[in-house]
Amino acid sequence: MSEGRARSELERLVAEPRPCTMDKARDALLALSALRDELARRRRAGEPVEEDLRRVNSALALTWSGALPVAGFRPGRLEKARAILEGG
Repeated sequence: MSEGRARSELERLVAEPRPCTMDKARDALLALSALRDELARRRRAGEPVEEDLRRVNSALALTWSGALPVAGFRPGRLEKARAILEGG
């Protein structure tokens, strides 16, 4: 899974009208999770991807922790997660 795909799915989710449901967010969650899994595999193989893995884990934690089922998705957190993936 590419970082570009994860970014585009998160971008789509940021633009989604509120309230955003899990059905609408599923592709972004799957893309970020797949990217995290790929980076973890590469790190175990000895590649120096720690910084990328840290950014993706941060984006996942920021966006998805506590989002469901009670609070829903928070636009500010989605935008911050997008910025983290962009390296900012």
